[in-house]
This record gives sequence, structure tokens and C-alpha cells, in this order.
Amino acid sequence: MAASNITSTTGRPAPILPDPALFEHFSDRATQITGRMPDNSMAPKIQEGDLLQIEPCDEIGTGGAMYAFEIDGRQYVRSLTRGIGGEVIAYYADPVRGSDTLPASEAHRIKLIGRVVGVLQYRSVI
Repeated sequence: MAASNITSTTGRPAPILPDPALFEHFSDRATQITGRMPDNSMAPKIQEGDLLQIEPCDEIGTGGAMYAFEIDGRQYVRSLTRGIGGEVIAYYADPVRGSDTLPASEAHRIKLIGRVVGVLQYRSVI
């Protein structure tokens, strides 16, 4: 329902809504997924237990964005890019760990959960 169609039936004034331009940088998708980082494979950028905001998507881009995905029932978070030959290259955050390559013939095994669009670092303060 559009904000302009909201009317008050309780005698209270209608809510004051901010200008839509204030929210330009937010996603226009109706669904976003929140989950915890399962391991330290993307350290030091993302640590185990950090909260991830994931925007569902259907395709791996060519720019090396960070994705949450599943292969054979196991979930991963990596920076993914698709190579010229259709292979998928999964990069770790730590360059010393390098990358893993899934050949084009095996790329169908990747079930994308979505693109990671935000990280809330979870650290104990005690």
C-alpha cells in the first residue's frame, strides 16, 4: 500500500514519512537474508560469527563481488568471479590463501544464496 493511501482511523495523525530520496542507497528488493559467517575463511575482512546481510541474486557477476553460496549442501562466503571460459574463481580475503577454481563443467553445482551487501562485525566486549 502506498504511503499516500494510509489514513488514520484512531484519531491519531497520519505518520510522517521521510522523503524517498533519503533511501536511494537502500535495496529495492523485497527480501534480504541475514545470517552469521560460518567460519574464518574470509578473515581478516569477515570473522566467524559476523552478521551478514545478503541480497538474493541469480547470477555471478564479473566484478568479483562477495557472495554466499552452497555447494553439495555446504555453505560458503567468498568473492566470486566468472572467468572467460565459464569457470568460477572463488577468492579468499587473505591473498596468501589465494583462490579456488571450479571448472565450467562443474559450475552448475553452485547454488547462489545471494550477494553480501553488508557486514556487522560481532565482537565480544567482555
